[in-house]
Order: sequence, then structure tokens, then C-alpha cells
Amino acid sequence: MEQILLIFVYYFLILFSIIGFGNIFSKIFKRSLSLSEIGFCGLLTLILISYITNFFISHGILHNSILLILGLILFIFYYFDKSFNKKLFAIAIAIFILLFIGILMYKNHDDFFYYHFPYTLSLIETKKIIGIGHLEHGFRTPSSIFYLNSLFYLPITKLYLINIGAIYFMGFANVFFIEKFLVFFKEKKTDFIIFLTVLSFMTINTAFYRIAEHGNDRSALILIFVLVIVYYESIKYFKINHTVKIVNSYEMLIVLTLLIISLKSFYLIYLIILFAWLIQFRKSLLRNNLLFPLLINRYNYLFIISVFIFVGTVFLNSSCLVYPASFTCFESVSWSIPKTEVENMKDWYSLWAKAGANPNFRTSDPEKYLEYFNWVSNWIDRYFFTKVTDYLAVIFLISIISFISFKNKKNKNNNKPLDYKFLYIFIIILFTEWFLNHPTLRYGGYTVVALILYIPLSSFLDQYSVYTKKIRNLVFLILIISLGTFVFKNIKRINNEFEKYNYNPFINPFFHIVDNAYEFSDRISKFDKLRIQNNKNYIILTKD
Repeated sequence: MEQILLIFVYYFLILFSIIGFGNIFSKIFKRSLSLSEIGFCGLLTLILISYITNFFISHGILHNSILLILGLILFIFYYFDKSFNKKLFAIAIAIFILLFIGILMYKNHDDFFYYHFPYTLSLIETKKIIGIGHLEHGFRTPSSIFYLNSLFYLPITKLYLINIGAIYFMGFANVFFIEKFLVFFKEKKTDFIIFLTVLSFMTINTAFYRIAEHGNDRSALILIFVLVIVYYESIKYFKINHTVKIVNSYEMLIVLTLLIISLKSFYLIYLIILFAWLIQFRKSLLRNNLLFPLLINRYNYLFIISVFIFVGTVFLNSSCLVYPASFTCFESVSWSIPKTEVENMKDWYSLWAKAGANPNFRTSDPEKYLEYFNWVSNWIDRYFFTKVTDYLAVIFLISIISFISFKNKKNKNNNKPLDYKFLYIFIIILFTEWFLNHPTLRYGGYTVVALILYIPLSSFLDQYSVYTKKIRNLVFLILIISLGTFVFKNIKRINNEFEKYNYNPFINPFFHIVDNAYEFSDRISKFDKLRIQNNKNYIILTKD
């Protein structure tokens, strides 16, 4: 019982620290932010600190304790600030209490001990290792979730909190949705935003309830739901020429985009949404004299610096700017990975994503399998009629429930419909790119597949749903049921883990660490094909 209380205390100390760093971020950038936005900015701040400090020092207990205490001090100052919203903070605390059950787990996902755990352990044990991608394929694609989790190596708990970072992304996304619900309850007006919020909220809390499976993919997918809502919300601000909120929307789009691409370099493709925003509103920006202020906005400098750090880290790991895109690789550096090997890995990722390989099956002719659309029939048999259909069942059920609940039979909303089509075209482009190149749900499919349905459905409900007390109560009921579903499914999961592994969180709440998990400290010495170059500042791994 003492151990679970310890985790619970640390869980909230980390939360308060994130909020503290988010608030100082808002002070530095001189913007008034909502609590969810402060949370996202706090996560980005800690991630950037983690990337930068690892160039000079390992993330040991002293380093992490200093950061945690500094964040708590910043939080205390924020708590007594006049801008602090105690009511919303209390709601956020309630949300994070409900989500706490999600981090109680015995077993992490399959890739955790393959490269998530050892990569995080490398950040804890050593400062930056150049050429670390030679150790394992997974080390070539760093994720900000590893860098964030490395900051949770703390006294007493040590390694047992380095898998909880995903809960904070999910938690602040839920706070973001709750903020939209509160606006709805206050304004008593239905619109496109509230329906898209309801659909997104239901999806992440029912389909993404297993925190152990989030890895470095689902946190980004959750943030994409938030990103799209912020995009559409900005359309309303352009209609009423609300200059401050237009600028705030642009800045939050940058923060969310940075978080998304930091989680996996593959998600650089989602820069297309930021570009779509600038293209769609370029005339309005010029008309309101906002284009130049946005171009010199300090968030742009943050964006450039952050992308340089994220891409630079991939380069120092693998000699590629975007791995496994071989045309971005440099073979002239000492730690380079041969382009042929990079191309082989790209083909392997494509083969796996297109159901041409799994632990129990591998096609006999991979090259022919990947040509044209030869893979489609097998993908349909092995992947579509298993995981995709299961997910489609969830989003169709959510859509049907929302349609039945919110559509008025007689009333029609007289408001001018929100112009959703421009961004929707880019969503379709992202969906097409996903299907053609990496059609597995974890590589962006969860979000684009849902949005393909949710966006037009939200527009339809916007036109055929007028605010009533019944609809208000239904939104509140959906909120409660969605969070209740998250809790119920996790209780069921823990019960299954108790039956299978004898896992009892009240006796020992820590996740199970496999026997070979501590290999990183001596892993380098075991690689006789690698040569270690020590200079005054860094370790560089190169092939003989």
C-alpha cells in the first residue's frame, strides 16, 4: 500500500511540475494560456530541456530531482497568481485521479524492452552517445517520450516511473476537451466544435484506454485530434476578426505540431496541417495586417530551434535527418549507417506495415509483394479484417450514438455552417498517404480514419442540432460515461493481469522488468563490430 501511495504522490508532483514549467513558458512568451495549453507547453518545455541537457549530462537522480523541485516552485508561484483558475484546476485534478489507474500495469507493450526502455536507460546512465543507432534499429528513431520519461527517474521509485509519460499527454488532452465542454455549458449553443470535441473525447477514452500500448505513437495521435479542433476553432475567430485569438490559435498550432513531430520523426508529414492553415487564411491575415506579425512571432523561432534539435538528434543517432529516408542520410560522417542498410530497413517497415511480415508469418518474395498493389489482398485478410474492422466498429458505434443523441428531428440550426472542406482535403491526402505507404493504425491511421468520418458528421450535426437542455445533459452524460469506460476497462485489465501474472497493485504496483532489461550499461562492450571513439566530450560509436 505504501508503494502505490508513493507512485500516486509522484504522479501529482510531476503533474504540478509540468504545469509550473508551462506557466513560466507562458510568461516568457507573454501569452495568457488555458490550463490545457499550459500543460502542453509544460510538456514541450521539459522535452526540450531533456534533449538539451543530455548533451552535457546524464539524467540521474540529482538532475531530475532539481528539475522536479524547480517545476514545483514555479507551480507554487502560479497557484497564487491572479490568473490561476482554481475551478478548472480542481476539474483537472479529478481527471488525473481517474486516469491514474491507467499507469498501474504489470506488462508494458512488446517494444518497450526492445528499445523504449534501453533508450530511456541510456539517457539516464550516460550523456549523448553519437552513433547510438548502431546498437539497435530502434535507437535510430528517438522519440520525445523517451526524453520525457528519462526525467522521471527519481528517488526510491527509480526506473518504475519511466513509462508514465503518455498519461500526461492524454490527461491534458482530456482537460482541453473539458474546457470546450465548459464553454458549451456556458454559452448554451451547439456548433461544429462541440460535436467534434465529443467524438474525439469518446474515442481517446474508449479506444486508447491501455496506456501500456501508447508507445511513441498514440500520444501523437491524441494530439492530432486536439490540433484539428484548434484549427477549426480558429475559423470562428477569423469570422469575427478576433485578432488575439487568431494569433493564439497559430501559436498553439505550433506547440502541438512540435509535440507531435517530436514523438516520432515520421509525423513530420503533419506539418501539412500548419501549412494548410497559413494557405487557407493568407488573405484574411493580410487583410487584418497579421501576416507580418506572425512571421516574426517568437513562436516561429521556437519552432525552428526545436525542429533543429529533434532532427539533429536523429542525425547524431543515425547519420540521417529523417530515418529511414535514405536520401536524407550522410555517409561521409564517421558514425554513418550505410544507405543500403537504411533502404533495407525502410522496405522492412513497409513490409511489416502492409502485413507482409509478423512474428508468425513472412512473405516468401518481399520485393514482389511490395510492388504496386500486390499487398492489398493479404493486408485485407490479415490486418483489415482484424484490427481495422475492430476500430471501425468503435468509431461507427460512437458516430451512431452521437447521431441519435444530438440530431433534432424537427429543428434546424440557422447558423452559417463552418467551412470544414479545405482542411478536410488535406486530411484525405494524409489518409491516402497513410494507406499507400504505411497502412497500420498506429502509424497515423487511428486519427485519419476517424476524422474522415467525424468531420462531416460534426458538420451535419451542426446544421441539424439546436441547443436544448436535453442535449446539454447528453453531453454531460457522454463525458461521464467515457471517463467511466476508461476506468472500467482498466479495472478489467488489471483483473486479467492479476489472474495471469498475479499482479496486485496494492501489494506491488510496479511494472515487471524482464531479466535482460539492464543490458544497456554493458551493451556497447558486447558489440565487437563497433569501435568506440572517446573524445573530450562525447562517445562516438562507429563500425570497424
